[in-house]
Amino acid sequence: MPELAEVAFFCRQWSPGQGSAIQAVRMNKAVRCFREVAPVPLSRNLRDNRLLSSQTHGKRMLFQFDRGVWVGIHLGMTGSLLIRENEEQLEKHDHLALKTKIGWLVFNDPRQFGKVECFLCPDIPESWNRLPLEILSPQYDYSYFCSILAKRKRGPLKSLLLVQECFPGIGNWMADEILWKARIRPDRTAVSLSEKESRSLFRALKFVCRGAMKYIAPDYSDPPKSWLFQHRWKAGGHCPKTGAELSRSTIGGRTTCWSADWQT
Repeated sequence: MPELAEVAFFCRQWSPGQGSAIQAVRMNKAVRCFREVAPVPLSRNLRDNRLLSSQTHGKRMLFQFDRGVWVGIHLGMTGSLLIRENEEQLEKHDHLALKTKIGWLVFNDPRQFGKVECFLCPDIPESWNRLPLEILSPQYDYSYFCSILAKRKRGPLKSLLLVQECFPGIGNWMADEILWKARIRPDRTAVSLSEKESRSLFRALKFVCRGAMKYIAPDYSDPPKSWLFQHRWKAGGHCPKTGAELSRSTIGGRTTCWSADWQT
């Protein structure tokens, strides 16, 4: 599933279309991606409109069009945004396609766990103003982080890091990376952390988010080989710190990778 930096990357794929008029709209109206929006009014509001800007928040993206039209997109597990040069290139899973002078702005989602939303309002939708603090914002400081830990003392830290109301944009690989960087086992609980470990976890949270935005968001490159990311995907991978074989299990219903001799 696309996470913080992957979402930022895909959001930028439509940037060349900013300022362009929407000449035509193609939609697979019956698919699950439109479960929270009426396709016909959405199509009518987008046609002959103009893309103005875009932004992301965690795993969400928001596109501003002219005439007070806003389109929200969540990529789900397999969603992506791209540009196709002409109509003949449109594919079965291109569920939303907007024709512009530079080509078709496409939302593609084979498994249809993604979602398209539409908001009609002059300013940014109120629901976006109610979203939780973004991890890389200055307001997301150690005090705020501790307030989250204090409210969610029980349950594995791996599961806690995946709670979007607390850690927007963090997904499976980032949660594993953060815990590995902090040298904390994924099955530990918040209440078990010492002050030193809490600060280490907070620093790791910021470090991994900044690094993901630096390495992945611009062009979908991988992080450095010194990260767990480069070693976690296949059985038999080894910890880049100790060289020991990585451990894998299911924690909180999610496949989890960690280094048993590095994380305590």
